Amino acid sequence: MIGAVKSTFKQTLRAAGLAGMMALVILVSTQPRAQAQSQAQSNDNEILRELLAHPEASKGTVTFPIVFCWYKGQPALYIQTDASDPGLAAQQRVNLVPRLANAIQAPNGGAVDDIYHVTNFKQGNVIPSAPIPAGPKNSDPNYTPIWQVSLVTWNTGTTPRVLTSEEDILGARDDGEVTLTKTNIVVNCPVIYTPQGGKLPLVKIHIDR
Repeated sequence: MIGAVKSTFKQTLRAAGLAGMMALVILVSTQPRAQAQSQAQSNDNEILRELLAHPEASKGTVTFPIVFCWYKGQPALYIQTDASDPGLAAQQRVNLVPRLANAIQAPNGGAVDDIYHVTNFKQGNVIPSAPIPAGPKNSDPNYTPIWQVSLVTWNTGTTPRVLTSEEDILGARDDGEVTLTKTNIVVNCPVIYTPQGGKLPLVKIHIDR
């Protein structure tokens, strides 16, 4: 769900009874990964020690995985840090924050906006608001990084397609193509870039090679 990034290792065995070979493959494939993770953890610990030794003088940056989404017909980017649902928090490896769900109860739902997740067709989530422009001069009063998840499911007999805006989704619903189900799941996903509003100042975007 919601921008989930999964990495799996698949090994095809040509014949049965090759348990020894399978064990060898698993050993060879997991040892470098485990070593890399251990080295990365060691590096992180060293950086943290250095930063915290002189907190007033230290400077640093932090990297979050980018999540692609759709905003008004164009691809956009956000990061995810928190979720109110235990399963989603575990899947996304973000903070579990059950109290986020309390934002739904704010007067007129003012603390949250909808984020749309398509359940049975592969595409990015859809957001209806964003900071325009990104940064301290945002002029969109509807934007909030606190999103209430709505599930979009293509109905039987329809031909799924990529929906790239809230208008697309509501139109498909009105035409009987999709069913919308509003959940009580709330996520914290600050938008860091849209073509319409530009990039959040101080954010540096790079591609992992």
